[in-house]
Amino acid sequence: MRFKTAVASTALAFTATIAPAALGIGAQALAACPEVGQVYYSISNGAKAWRATNLRSDYLTGPGAISYTKTATSETNASLTGTTTAEAGAIFAKASVSLGVQVGKSWSKSDSWSYRADVPAGQTRRLQQYKEARSFTVKKTTIVAPCNVKTVWTKNVVAPVKNNNFLWKLTT
Repeated sequence: MRFKTAVASTALAFTATIAPAALGIGAQALAACPEVGQVYYSISNGAKAWRATNLRSDYLTGPGAISYTKTATSETNASLTGTTTAEAGAIFAKASVSLGVQVGKSWSKSDSWSYRADVPAGQTRRLQQYKEARSFTVKKTTIVAPCNVKTVWTKNVVAPVKNNNFLWKLTT
């Protein structure tokens, strides 16, 4: 009789140990989710864009030519708002890797600028400098108990590229 009791006890213990695994419930799922509270950023929809800088000429009504010659600092900033400095740094680092080009919160360059453009007759225009940028979507997610992904926010961002590519064009 002792032999049957020992076999029955062993079988019962074996069933209790194997049943969760057989049902797809691992030991980790039975324990608290260690990722709870972790924050993740994902980058998508990357595309080339142009971001206006602070350099622009006065307006001219055509016909005529606008000449812009000035020694100045060209500056532009990313469109990301509502984040801490540390969070913005993490987002731009992740975006730089995902997009394959270094982007940042801001960009500036001191130089001598000299450009000319013809304004058509009857139109009023000015020359505007644009800095190469990247537009992208950033999604912030976090892990919440019991072990679910929760989207905190999604934002569209345009960030300047850390290079010296510019575009001058006539604008209204």
